[in-house]
Amino acid sequence: MSELLKISYKFFYEAEDVSQTRILSSTSFVKKAIKNHKNSYISQALIEDESDTDDFSIRLYVEAEIQEEDCKNKEDAETFPESLAELFDEIACHHSFLDLEGSFSLHYGGESLAYGFRSEGGEYICEFQEVNPTE
Repeated sequence: MSELLKISYKFFYEAEDVSQTRILSSTSFVKKAIKNHKNSYISQALIEDESDTDDFSIRLYVEAEIQEEDCKNKEDAETFPESLAELFDEIACHHSFLDLEGSFSLHYGGESLAYGFRSEGGEYICEFQEVNPTE
């Protein structure tokens, strides 16, 4: 029996008036945390880096649209929300000066979840709020 999987997420990290060294170390940390993530649905995200060391700003945009007619990795699908939350909390804790905002939706196993999330600079955790799924 096949299980349809749909995952969609977008989020961005921003900070201004940041030293060039901090821009480079923070963007490297975030990129590595995503690309080396154990959850395959997180590690395949597209990362767009619009940071500007001359303007002293960090801007990272991350996006993924995943659809599988037959879910290829059931464990990663089932743990996706928790894995994403842990990733955001880790980034918020290590780089609390960053503003983080985004949303994700997951449709799998007959259930649909959708959340918005946010962490303002100076906070060490990411706040999640459930929203009505679009499907």
